[in-house]
Amino acid sequence: MDVSHSVLESAAFTRATLAGRWSRWLILVVLGLPWMLLSSLVESSRILEGTIIHWKLIPWDEAGLLIGAGLLCNFLISGYIVRLLEGTPAPPEFDRGTVLFLDGIKVHVIPLVWILVPSVLAFVQYAISTGQLLPASEWGATPGTIVILVLLLIQLVILFIALQYVVIGAIRFSRTGSVAEAYNVMAIKATVSRIGIVNYFVALGIITFVGLLFSFGLHALSLVPFVGGFLALGLWPPVVVYCVRFVSHFCDEEMAPLGKKTVMDRGARALSRVAALGMIPEILTWLVILAVLSLLSFTPMVLMVASITGLFPG
Repeated sequence: MDVSHSVLESAAFTRATLAGRWSRWLILVVLGLPWMLLSSLVESSRILEGTIIHWKLIPWDEAGLLIGAGLLCNFLISGYIVRLLEGTPAPPEFDRGTVLFLDGIKVHVIPLVWILVPSVLAFVQYAISTGQLLPASEWGATPGTIVILVLLLIQLVILFIALQYVVIGAIRFSRTGSVAEAYNVMAIKATVSRIGIVNYFVALGIITFVGLLFSFGLHALSLVPFVGGFLALGLWPPVVVYCVRFVSHFCDEEMAPLGKKTVMDRGARALSRVAALGMIPEILTWLVILAVLSLLSFTPMVLMVASITGLFPG
């Protein structure tokens, strides 16, 4: 992987995607609006103070509406990210909303499978450390301590593998349309071997650093009274497009971009609407899969954090 070429090409692509078509920039800004409003609501109502949540201060009607709208918008944004990962030379259009929505759901499923096992193991470790399963209140050669160390080692191995496989798996999904390709272990392993494990993590570290740098900058900008939140909201799309485009180059040598056509005549658009209605059962199925995986993956972590911090009142 030529990192210097990816850095320059990603910048040029970002400019062509957003400065070349301002409507795409505006759509992404509008889709990010619910979360910005939710953040403003939390701050203005003083709901969150450090790690303490004042549940009685939450305006559930407004917050629930914003969270629901934010999730719907998030699926559309994620669907567009899937198109960006396709790696096509020309910037993808923001159209075919039903397909975007479905792809957005599917791409969220991919990391949850990898999170599931470490999440459960972390909860088991916590249960052992508190003496709920095995005596391990004092560190030493106790059965509980040994089990905790073994589980920790397994977690680290899984997370190390997941860092390699999740990103490339998402690219493979975007270029094939098959979620199964996101778990094609041998193909992903071959890609990582071609890049080189050191080069892979260097490239991932670069783009993570860039993303964090911009995130801190946008957060600082959002603190400006009255207009800060809107300024930060307006500037986040270039960060996302640039980072995703950079990552998409990981699989360029193994998988060519799809190069989907986006121009349709009136007849094709009518057929597209019919196809969109036919996708509703598939969307509902993937929503159920996502909900089940989210429940299984995050419930152990929520219980553990809540027990430690007293997040939920007894």
